[in-house]
Amino acid sequence: MSVRKIMLLGRSSLVISLPKPWLQLHKLKKGDAVSISMRRDGAMVVYPSVKKGEDRYVQIEVDKNEPKELIARKIIALYLNGYNNIELKSTGVFPPHQQQLIREIARKLYLRIMEASPKHFYFQSYLDESKVSIDLSVRRMHSVAYSMCKDAVTALKENDLELARTIYALDDDVDNFYHFIRKILRSAMLNFSLAETLGVTPLSCLDYKRLVDCIEHTADCASNIVKRVILLNETGYRIPTHTMELLVNFGSTATEIYNEAVNTFFEEDLNKANSIINKCNSLWNISTKISESILKEQEATLVCTICSLREYIDRIIDYSVDIAETAINKSLSYV
Repeated sequence: MSVRKIMLLGRSSLVISLPKPWLQLHKLKKGDAVSISMRRDGAMVVYPSVKKGEDRYVQIEVDKNEPKELIARKIIALYLNGYNNIELKSTGVFPPHQQQLIREIARKLYLRIMEASPKHFYFQSYLDESKVSIDLSVRRMHSVAYSMCKDAVTALKENDLELARTIYALDDDVDNFYHFIRKILRSAMLNFSLAETLGVTPLSCLDYKRLVDCIEHTADCASNIVKRVILLNETGYRIPTHTMELLVNFGSTATEIYNEAVNTFFEEDLNKANSIINKCNSLWNISTKISESILKEQEATLVCTICSLREYIDRIIDYSVDIAETAINKSLSYV
């Protein structure tokens, strides 16, 4: 830690000089602006201001035989790492299945395709990260996931295939929010000035990251539940009434606990978060009763389906516990 003396400038202004290594690191010179903020502990922090017009560009080469999954993961990774201009060039030509995948990923990540040819794709992101509300974005993501969970239980109870297929399609919307929010959080952790504008710290970014991970995983569970509903309907088998009642009760309880956990994260209510964790730990008896009902079932298809449904609901409860624990950590980050 370097120590700087406060100097008098003019009649009343007090100034300190900035360390030369810090100026060189951020490529700052005379006339550039910096951002200053006051932390809760009373310390003053100086950030290099964001220089407009510094869009990040990257070009990668894609083999014509490269697996679709790898191409998708590369594009998502570049997006999450803050590249606003992404160019893909093929070693030959993009076959139709690669072109379809690239366009689908671009749509999900809100990337605009500026140029496209059989040998190359060029996208741009016009997102103004400084105007994003992280809280609002997370709440909207949660709203979709929560409705998916509620409707998944309804589809299970009523064997509603149309509702089940609608819920299954909504998982893409949650994934879109997930990638979008992760990009903002990663950018904020790398850019102190952006973090200051968004009102977050590196520590709170980690809390938000854990929250959106749990929300995304919860939506996946809802999607898997309705997938099981659809598959079971095709076999013609039906879950016994008693077991169905246990599953519906278990799913409804897990859904409401999940909703309470997310709300507690924003409220920063330590006691309520602790109550949610205790409530989750008390639900093992319902899971046990479902397991006991499986032992009475002889049809393998029903056994596998009931086990899967119970596991997905168990996971929703586990993610609710993780959210509640994150809420406690967040509420005590500054004491």
